[in-house]
Amino acid sequence: MQDEEIHIGQLVKSVFDSSHLSVSELARKLHCDRSNVYSIFQRRSVDVELLAKLSKILNYNFLEEAMRLYELPPASAPKLKFDIILNDIDAEKLHRLTELLKELKA
Repeated sequence: MQDEEIHIGQLVKSVFDSSHLSVSELARKLHCDRSNVYSIFQRRSVDVELLAKLSKILNYNFLEEAMRLYELPPASAPKLKFDIILNDIDAEKLHRLTELLKELKA
């Protein structure tokens, strides 16, 4: 989708319209004035922090939707890279590696 076609404020307004909230309630939850809420609806772009707050309040993942609209690849966990020298592994290091793997799986 072309950038000029994307208008995050309109998407927020659409989701807001289907919510049970009033503009006053949304403003209170965002800790801002009602006029700021109307301003959000007019914005072509919204910063990530505000988009995250709106996502939580309106129970809609605007961040994921924005990634889809901008045709960004899905987020993935960073890949860890480390080399193990087999001759250098003792019981303590093996235990620490095992614990680390358990934490990463959780």
